[in-house]
Amino acid sequence: MVVGRYAYMLLAWAFVVGVLVQVFLIGLGLFDDPGSVQLHVDFGWILHLSPILIVIAAAVARAGRRRILQAVALAAIVFVVPILPSLREAAPVVAALHPVLAVLAFGAAVGVAIAATRFVRMGGAGGG
Repeated sequence: MVVGRYAYMLLAWAFVVGVLVQVFLIGLGLFDDPGSVQLHVDFGWILHLSPILIVIAAAVARAGRRRILQAVALAAIVFVVPILPSLREAAPVVAALHPVLAVLAFGAAVGVAIAATRFVRMGGAGGG
């Protein structure tokens, strides 16, 4: 179970870093090399399902209902984010929510990572 706790924490922080990389890639696409936009798209699809691993790790770590639900909420937000740009033609206002939800996902990811770190520091106490 100790391994599960550390996996939960490391996956959560890796996802936070992944979101920062994702923002950097779109910045490169906008300000340097337009080809980086495709890297942003491709990496976004990798990030798209990765919070499921955080949910699984939280469950294996027996992180507790609240922490698991936080991870599920993160997964739900992140699931929607890369789908929104595909609505550009049919519903541009909805597609424009892509960066808004990305910011919310980043905040949720930081919250999940902090909760995971506290859980590890408490030695797994407060789970259940």
